[in-house]
Amino acid sequence: MRKITPQHRSQLQHILPTILFLTYATLQLSNPLFHLKTHIPGDPGQPVTTDYYHFHWNFWWIDHQLAQQDTIYQTHYLLNPFENNLSLHTLSTAWFPVWRAAGDSTQTSTGMALIMIAGHALLGLSTYALLRHFKTKTSLAITGGLITQSSALMFWSTKWTTINLMGWWWLPVILLIWQQIAQSNQRGAATKTLIWALLLSAALWGMILTDLQYPLFLAFLILPYGTWTLLQAANRRKRLLLASYGALSISLACILLWIAGPLPYLLSYDQSVLATTPAERAPSIPFPGGYLWRLDGGSISLGAILVPAFLLALIVSLRRRGQTPTSHNGDPSRWFWFWVALPPLILSAGASITIFGATIPMPYVWLHALFGGMFRYPERLASVFMFPALLFIGLSLSRYVPKRPRYSYLFASALILLVMIDSRTLQPVPLQPIPPSYDFYEAMGQEDYDYVVVEIPTAGSSGEGIVGRSEWVALQWYGIIHGKRMVNSHISRVDPWHYLWMETDDAMMAWLGQRRLIEPETVRAQMQERIASWPIGYFVIHTQFIPGPGPTLQEIVGFFNAQGDLVCPYAIERDTIVYRTTWHPDGCPPRTPPEIEPGVYEIDLGVSGDERYIGWGWHWQEDIGATRWRWTGEYPTSNLYVDLPPDRYTLSLAAQSFWEPRQLSITVNGERLAETATVEPNTLGIYSFSIPADLIGDGQHVEIELIYDDTLVPAEIGQSGDPRRLAIAVDWVRFGKGDSGAS
Repeated sequence: MRKITPQHRSQLQHILPTILFLTYATLQLSNPLFHLKTHIPGDPGQPVTTDYYHFHWNFWWIDHQLAQQDTIYQTHYLLNPFENNLSLHTLSTAWFPVWRAAGDSTQTSTGMALIMIAGHALLGLSTYALLRHFKTKTSLAITGGLITQSSALMFWSTKWTTINLMGWWWLPVILLIWQQIAQSNQRGAATKTLIWALLLSAALWGMILTDLQYPLFLAFLILPYGTWTLLQAANRRKRLLLASYGALSISLACILLWIAGPLPYLLSYDQSVLATTPAERAPSIPFPGGYLWRLDGGSISLGAILVPAFLLALIVSLRRRGQTPTSHNGDPSRWFWFWVALPPLILSAGASITIFGATIPMPYVWLHALFGGMFRYPERLASVFMFPALLFIGLSLSRYVPKRPRYSYLFASALILLVMIDSRTLQPVPLQPIPPSYDFYEAMGQEDYDYVVVEIPTAGSSGEGIVGRSEWVALQWYGIIHGKRMVNSHISRVDPWHYLWMETDDAMMAWLGQRRLIEPETVRAQMQERIASWPIGYFVIHTQFIPGPGPTLQEIVGFFNAQGDLVCPYAIERDTIVYRTTWHPDGCPPRTPPEIEPGVYEIDLGVSGDERYIGWGWHWQEDIGATRWRWTGEYPTSNLYVDLPPDRYTLSLAAQSFWEPRQLSITVNGERLAETATVEPNTLGIYSFSIPADLIGDGQHVEIELIYDDTLVPAEIGQSGDPRRLAIAVDWVRFGKGDSGAS
């Protein structure tokens, strides 16, 4: 048998941990990976939509702007009509190459899965490398890597698709790079030190491109460790050189951030307009439970291993307090890492904790004030605590790890199993279906025009406020497909007025979000102006979000169908109704009903697609045995809108009245027809009316108005609990051209 050489052993020490952490990441993400084509991480049962939509859109946007050779940090594609600065938004640009490796935006779910695997595996591997570098035994180093990789914050970041929080691996990587700079400087290896300094500048640049919060998180580690390495330098000259290398790295990182990063846009950002989170509302780790076990629900917790192991290491270290505080190789002692671990641990508790009914203020309020209320997630400092805590644990307990290989393997296996149980590794990441695809969005994406898509209900949000509901904001997802400007969208940090304006102040946008009653003349005037000036290409009504059954959807559809000079029905696909505006260069498709026989055009009321013809006054579609129809009666009249070839017509309709006979008359383009009809109850009858050619005119946007003499409410006459006002039910309406039969 061939012996394992020292070189092979060294290679295995790198390869095997990499395989281990990649395998563990795949196990953690097995549920989304097995359902990659149909689902994405998320929980459709929770009351708030996860952040998947804007993180997916981010990468589409970066890809789009790179193709245009334009900036990614300024956009009017979101929260239109405003121009928005994206320098504080969670673009997570550093992850873009990983996403792009999966292909174009049609592979966005695959690209996001690659990011999640990379984020998990890199965190475990970098933690392991940090612990091993500082002389932690292999079994404890592997355990430490798995603890960080399977932390509650990583689980929730996966569920929410907050990939900006999958860059914690930058922290141990930067610590290790700085250690190499300090070590090379100590040895006088100038070229090697310079190379490491350049690598540090690139790492700082990449870290900040992942999320702007990481410099704050890094500061809790690099400031004390950097100070320690300066103090350990051999003489004043080496201390000055080390400080110079650090300054050089930071300066080069700033240059990179200026040339290929958000720095110019950050410096021009008026942060006084941003909304802040009060300290007492900032999400924190629940005390004491969040520090001692894994909590269910939405709270971040540290689990049942880390803090108890930290306390055990403290007890062991106190018993060994008479020993030298510095390890033999010149690295910081375990006590150094103990004191570094305390600030993020304490700050993670938030503004206050409660002990025996007494509320105790915590130092986080000072940090909150220092950053003007902009740092609003103290719970995230738990991940900062993990690294020095694991170093303290490793340096304190490594001597107790079994030395014999057999027992060492058993010990490591037991630790891994314990971590898997505590972190619930086999608990599947919850999934939600990928938003349904629509042909009309694909068609928009093929159009080479610049316009705005207005999704209905209207909504918008930032990290600190929302108008409408989160699932309405999530319609931003479709921007990946149509590639146009949108109103409904989310920007993490943005002037709140960029979405609050449409909450109740604006007649059109507030009504389209069902936050204000319609004011028809005002809404029409605003619609007319915005179609031309923004310009608006399409309105998309998502009927699944409109309250029903009830008059709300009919009011919206009725209003749109009445604005024939502004919009026209373009598509009805499943739960959406799409209106194209008359601004659109491709014009409006004719609203001519299907020709069921030569010269006879039929509106089949009650079936999908009839929405393109109806106006106000119609109730929802109903299925009555073999018949599908709609009742009239919501308003004193009910309207229909059609386009017809110029000619005279016979209008016929199959109808029956509710409870008692009902007198029916009809107007065409405002002119009353000569005939009237008495519509009988209990059975469908066919009633005909003659329309002279001069009332049809050019046949464009012909308005038919059904006028009935009265309505009845079933609930009021004891017929049922139905609260609607009912006049007549209509099964179909036919237009017989010239002498064509229409019955």
